[in-house]
Amino acid sequence: PTKPSDYREVASKYCTEVRALTLRLLDAISESLGLEPHFLNKALGKHGQHMAINYYPRCPNPELTYGLPSHTDPNALTVLLQEQISGLQVLNNGSWIAVHPIPNSLVVNIGDQLQVLSNGIYKSAIHRAIVNSSVSRISIPT
Repeated sequence: PTKPSDYREVASKYCTEVRALTLRLLDAISESLGLEPHFLNKALGKHGQHMAINYYPRCPNPELTYGLPSHTDPNALTVLLQEQISGLQVLNNGSWIAVHPIPNSLVVNIGDQLQVLSNGIYKSAIHRAIVNSSVSRISIPT
């Protein structure tokens, strides 16, 4: 997009920083599995990166819809920047648990690729996004 005028620059910088974080996390996870530090990065090859901006408008009847239905992410890791408004939920032992935003923090979800590469030691997070009746919200998964 051309507006706001600095969108491309800010988005590019953010993606670069998230990419560096993801590579560091994958190295740490490799070591936690008893593997060489760069094992997962090598196994994944020149894996791509995408950034989405999800907008969830306020909804007068939030119980009638989801922002996003339950799913897992197909990639290895998803780094999520969310506003200070709850909406992300993770399935844990059959119950949906709210992931309340913590100021100045990111949420990292394990994805399907990492579950496969770790032989199930790391589990792909089943999660969903819900809407609320009072405010709109934005999340940015990368």
